[in-house]
Amino acid sequence: MTSRILFDSDDIVVHFNEGRSDYVLVTFMGIGHEANATASYFGKPIVERDNFSCIGITTKVRNWYTSQNMHTALRLICSLIKERYRSVITIGLSAGAYAAIKYSRILGARRTLALGPQLTIDDREGNVLPEWAALCAPSMRGMGIKPQDLHGTIFTLFDRRHVDDNATVQHLLDYVDQGAQAEIVPINVPSAGHIVYESLKGSANLVALIAMLNEQDATMSCARNLRIATSRFRRSNTTNLYNKIQSGYRKFPKLVYDILSSERFCRDFRYDDILRDETLLFRVCAALNEKGYVPQSRALLRGLIDYYASGEFSPGGNDHVIAGMPVMLDHRGRTLGYSSRERRFTSSNIVWMEGDAIPVSLTHLNRVAYPSISLFGRRFFLDLDGHDIRASASPGRIHAQCRGTTCGIRNHEERYLTVVGDREMAWSAHQLSYETFSVVTV
Repeated sequence: MTSRILFDSDDIVVHFNEGRSDYVLVTFMGIGHEANATASYFGKPIVERDNFSCIGITTKVRNWYTSQNMHTALRLICSLIKERYRSVITIGLSAGAYAAIKYSRILGARRTLALGPQLTIDDREGNVLPEWAALCAPSMRGMGIKPQDLHGTIFTLFDRRHVDDNATVQHLLDYVDQGAQAEIVPINVPSAGHIVYESLKGSANLVALIAMLNEQDATMSCARNLRIATSRFRRSNTTNLYNKIQSGYRKFPKLVYDILSSERFCRDFRYDDILRDETLLFRVCAALNEKGYVPQSRALLRGLIDYYASGEFSPGGNDHVIAGMPVMLDHRGRTLGYSSRERRFTSSNIVWMEGDAIPVSLTHLNRVAYPSISLFGRRFFLDLDGHDIRASASPGRIHAQCRGTTCGIRNHEERYLTVVGDREMAWSAHQLSYETFSVVTV
């Protein structure tokens, strides 16, 4: 069966797949898909493949499904549901999750699956991100979900560490405490961020979620099944793993290293999608080094250098031209370098070293560490020459102040080198994150 368009307007589009099921899915797409509003809807591939009965609602503009056309479409949809189906399941993502909840009573939904729901984008109704509030047209004022909108059992899948989504779910729970005639069941999806479905997606996964929602079991039984399933889905999901690394590497760098160095990382995940974020991975190296996991930091850094050069990843890597050399990673995971042509410090990718940059290392003389470079097999020290930095055969007025595995670069005025951008450095009176380098021996 191929879906057909049941309703088309300036903003709202309603797709319909008649299907074989005696219940109907009503799905709402999230924002960002406006260009494909007439071509697709959430769940279309599996709906058509497995011939689910489905009404897929999309929007051509970012209006959170709040227009007059939406109300016209709802009348048509309700009439269709009344004629053909015994029960309704609504599903939505983000703005679509808002709509799935907002119209749950009008649609008579038995169960709703709301992934990363929003409560409103009207900043008169609550705390709203400025970029969302800017999209709230005058006609959308007061569009927030109200207690009287709620119906049936609403399963909210969200990352409780996402402040706005956690607040939304708490607001919905407060509605129930105040007498709203519905059940709100929060289900935490750790490390998912706001776009929860990215941590769960997959045709088989969506089919499994739909099957659970359609069961005639008790709410708590369904909730338990959803929690078990979403936990299983996210543990093998690359996006969820990336989010976990991004949010946890500063506090738990060794755990991140163990994940990256495991056989499962390259076997079960799309590891290229994670490793391509070179800045994040070099930050992991710096965090390992600063927490005292020096061998792991070195092994990961060597493995990353090998990966970016050859496309193959294995912590430890192979020997390189700069093997055995201490390099300095800045607060962004970039490598401190020196441009002899421009006579200044730079911040570069350790593999490519953009332009003519050379990695800056440290040379220790008489218990003092000096920033230095290796050029044509010789060691040169870096020194001030007015506002420029020049390479010299002997130590000058710039030295490194080291603390454990980190250091700051200081000039003769005892000011610290600070990284402003890739080609822009300055000197600061204080050493904070921008002035601190993690020293890792490759």
